[in-house]
Order: sequence, then C-alpha cells, then structure tokens
Amino acid sequence: MQTLLDIEEIKQLKARYFRGIDTANLDLLRTVLAEDVQIRFDSPTYQFEINGMDDAMNFYRNAFTNRRFGMHHGHTPEIKVNGDTATGTWYLHDIFINLDEQTILTGSALYEDSYIKVGGNWRVHRTGYKRLLEMIEPLTSNHRITSQPIN
Repeated sequence: MQTLLDIEEIKQLKARYFRGIDTANLDLLRTVLAEDVQIRFDSPTYQFEINGMDDAMNFYRNAFTNRRFGMHHGHTPEIKVNGDTATGTWYLHDIFINLDEQTILTGSALYEDSYIKVGGNWRVHRTGYKRLLEMIEPLTSNHRITSQPIN
C-alpha cells in the first residue's frame, strides 16, 4: 500500500513541476526540486545541463517569461519506488511560444527522472528529457494569442 501512496505523491510532484514551469512560479519549483538537483534537456536545437537549485532557479527565471511561455503535459508515468528513492519515465507533450523570435514549438519527449525523499517529502533529484519530436514554425497573423500564463 505504501508503494501506491508514494507513486501518487510522485505523480502530484511532477504535476506541480509542470505547473511551476508553465506559470513561472519559482517558489513552487523550489518545493519540487532537491537542493542538489541535476537537469539535462536534449533537443536537436538546444542542450542544457543544470546543477543545483541556484542554477535551476536562474534557468527557469530566464527561460519562462511573459515573452517565452508554454504548456507542458506529462503523460503515462512509469514509476518504480525503492524505499526513499524512485525513478520515473514520463511522456511529454509541449508547446512553447517565443514572442522574441516569433516562433511556436510543438514537441514531445521522454522525461527520465529520479526522486528522493527529503524530510518525508518526495523531491525531484534528477530530471531531463530527450526530444522525440520537435517542430518549430513561425508565428503568423493566423496565430492569435488571447491570453498568457505569465504576466
């Protein structure tokens, strides 16, 4: 029974991670990530490696703004719990709008995560994805953005 509770807590942790990114809520992200978090994003157009909470907060502060924002949905988690550690694989579907470059990215990726329990709460210890699909198109007059998740 504890394993099922841990899996549910990890699912909610990852949901808060995606919500924190999409709303640029750094305070929320601080409650999700471990202090010594390691992050790696691999794409045909970019690669990032981030180590530690300070670097992570700096990255998210600059990557997601009222000019660069999107939607991240994590699906079909495969989570394995082993005591106070766990691993997870998530299927990502995302859209990223960059008003500075006038582009819209639509993509998918596989997230590979590891989690640790800190003070009785799950935290993301390592996270990152490898792109499966990435399409970047110009924003045109046909794209009408009527709201933004980040003010």
